[in-house]
Amino acid sequence: MSFSIRASAAGAALVVGLALLSGCGGDDGEAASPSGSGAPAEAAFPVTLTHKLGTAEVKAAPQRVVALSDADLDALLVLGVQPVGIAESAGEGGVTAWAKPLLTGSPTVLTAGDSGFDVEKIAALAPDLILAGGDYYIDDEYAKLSKLAPTTAYETTGAFEDPWQTTLKQVGQAVGQSAKAEQVITEVEGKVAKAKTDNPDLAGKEFTLSQMWEAGSIGVLRSDKDAGVKMLNDFGMKLAPGVAALKGDDFAVQLSLEKVGVLDADTTLIYYADKSLQPALEGNTLFKNLASVKRGSYKALADAQFSALRTPTPLSVQYIITDVLPTISEAAKAGS
Repeated sequence: MSFSIRASAAGAALVVGLALLSGCGGDDGEAASPSGSGAPAEAAFPVTLTHKLGTAEVKAAPQRVVALSDADLDALLVLGVQPVGIAESAGEGGVTAWAKPLLTGSPTVLTAGDSGFDVEKIAALAPDLILAGGDYYIDDEYAKLSKLAPTTAYETTGAFEDPWQTTLKQVGQAVGQSAKAEQVITEVEGKVAKAKTDNPDLAGKEFTLSQMWEAGSIGVLRSDKDAGVKMLNDFGMKLAPGVAALKGDDFAVQLSLEKVGVLDADTTLIYYADKSLQPALEGNTLFKNLASVKRGSYKALADAQFSALRTPTPLSVQYIITDVLPTISEAAKAGS
């Protein structure tokens, strides 16, 4: 695997970021409903969105929306809008477990290569809105995509750094559902706050989050700007100083196993893209001697657990609370 941070791209790897396992393709998409029930959107159009790569003017309630990341797709779904095209992601059929129940019809599943998505396949869907706020490749794709339809992009400093609230607000504006987006944000933030209170053992705990995709090296998150790091911060945790001090231009770095000691923290979380790599690392003498491993504060993350952490969305956040925090809490308690 190559090392890219695009959470939903097939074959992306950990040379510039952490990636997810990808699923299979899908069929041609169906027309989108701008409010999920055929009712008119709540806001008047046109709407102009400003982001780091330019502006997107949505002249009317969009009917054929393409979502090029999990963050964009989940925001769209919680607002009641069905896409005609989606980025391939973790899970059966290229759809995450948390998005699948809300996804109706058969949207086209788009697979990203090393340089991004096939623009011709997107053009064939005749989109009237392209959501790419969470698309890791958008810097390279934007010029071409924005010629097809109004296209969004990240609003902060770089791809994969916008918190889920920012993406949800952006999508809400684009589809005329800003008030509903704010309502969802309030509800989900309330659940996060409750989870933080319910898990006091996480407060102040230092963590490392890594992915192993090939023998002999491991990728580790190093930036507090990363959306996944911010998510764990919301539960009271802190990125381990040793990892935060690693040099690099990207928010994740690739390390040789001789440097595996930097992974040691109050909680050490690792995802194995290839499950055969797990016994090899766990049998490594340097790894076995980590304090977190000896005391039981190391946890191997399942596919869906890692996927949820890497791409916080209004849907995956709720999965994190119910299906990931118990694992992390167990590791944190072992270190107490």
